[in-house]
Amino acid sequence: MEYVDISQVIKADGLRITLVQGFPSPWAQAAKAMMEYKSLDYIAGPHQPGGENAELAAWSGVNSGPVVAWNDEQPINRWDDILFLLERLAPEKLLIPEAAAERVQFFGLAHEMCGELGFGWNRRLDMFRPAMESGEPPAGIVSMGNKYGYNQSDVALANPRTIALLELLAARLEAQRDKGSNYLIGDQVTAVDFYWAAFSNMVVIQPPEECPLDAAIRPMFENTPPDVAAAVAPILIEHRDQIMRAYFRIPMEF
Repeated sequence: MEYVDISQVIKADGLRITLVQGFPSPWAQAAKAMMEYKSLDYIAGPHQPGGENAELAAWSGVNSGPVVAWNDEQPINRWDDILFLLERLAPEKLLIPEAAAERVQFFGLAHEMCGELGFGWNRRLDMFRPAMESGEPPAGIVSMGNKYGYNQSDVALANPRTIALLELLAARLEAQRDKGSNYLIGDQVTAVDFYWAAFSNMVVIQPPEECPLDAAIRPMFENTPPDVAAAVAPILIEHRDQIMRAYFRIPMEF
């Protein structure tokens, strides 16, 4: 991935995004893939996971990735704000359904993947668990755990919540297939297809030739609990691979 310095990202016009360097952050990877699907030009800067990222935080108000900015508008970092911006910039390739009933389904599924206590949130809590319970967690993990509200109550519910969503998504894809559709909603690609493709790496990581993670980081993504792994129906990975090959850069860039 070609990164420019954060100071250049801050000063630039046009569309900019910060990506979590070295990690296939699903929030960031989905946003980048949707920008490319919409043929939007952008520049990318690095976010250092677990680092202070002082210049980025001072500009955007958050020490998180992705951060997205357009011209002199306020930088944004929430998944839905980013999606609304991309829809505004390239409305000819809509990724939010226009029909009211489908929009309701869309935002429910999108939040359950991207939002607080959703799929990504729960998988992140479970990924933090081994280090946080080790007795000597690395400072970077402690910092991220504190930022994302690591607590025993939510950690205990993280895997059951993940399994419930996996089962829901699999059932939905089966129902869609019966209707002749290869997508989670309707009969054309939407942002939830991008989200699932990116977030699926948090339960079944793509092979190294598709997702070239550092050898020190890959075990974190391979350590999926057996009950969660058992809930990953084949149709979920079939859908992930279909969307990845059609709309994402392979190998992934981060």
